[in-house]
Amino acid sequence: MLRLITFDLDNTLWPVDEVIRQAERTCSDWIAEQHPDAAAALTAQRVRAVRDKLVSERPAYLNNLTELRRDAMAQAFIDAGFEDKKARHIAADAFLVFHEARNRVTFFPGALEVLETLADTYILGALSNGNADLKRIGIDDLFRFHHSAESIGRRKPEPDMFHAALRSADVDPAHALHVGDHPVEDVHAARRHGFHAVWANLIDLSWPQDLDRPEHHIHHLRELTDLLPLFDD
Repeated sequence: MLRLITFDLDNTLWPVDEVIRQAERTCSDWIAEQHPDAAAALTAQRVRAVRDKLVSERPAYLNNLTELRRDAMAQAFIDAGFEDKKARHIAADAFLVFHEARNRVTFFPGALEVLETLADTYILGALSNGNADLKRIGIDDLFRFHHSAESIGRRKPEPDMFHAALRSADVDPAHALHVGDHPVEDVHAARRHGFHAVWANLIDLSWPQDLDRPEHHIHHLRELTDLLPLFDD
């Protein structure tokens, strides 16, 4: 009997690419208004270049995207000649602006209705490598827990987040289902760690040829409710 359903967030419950682009524009506009002397140093392209360099030097940054973005902004300022303390102060304030905008999401059609329906029957959890804030988004009341790469210290596809979900719900993996968009980090990882899995292919990705195709996949979140009886056999 299925008891726990965990969801990835970005590109599973809402499309994220435009959200990030808009958040970066909002952040850049704020810097231009509040710190015009710093604006030239903090183009989105510059921050991405610094981020790539930081990750190459310290891959563990990928377990904390908040720290990575904040440090990348600070480093961009430092590289442009700003004193370390001032650079980090501006970067911290700028990240707050970015993060507020990053949590202004538009759900995929039917996502909220599906979550509200499922929450009446199942334990719902969120498992994300990103830094979305369910309280800011306004759906934290639908989830028993939210584990992220930041809170756990390891990102999917590693087992840590999945194991934390089982502990939080007090269920065995045979009674758990994970729903996500990423073939490796969500679907393959969930199967490898004992969960049932549904590939939420809402943005028309291609499945990697080197992975076994998922038994269950959906193109619309409303399709999920029709699949759930299959996991109660």
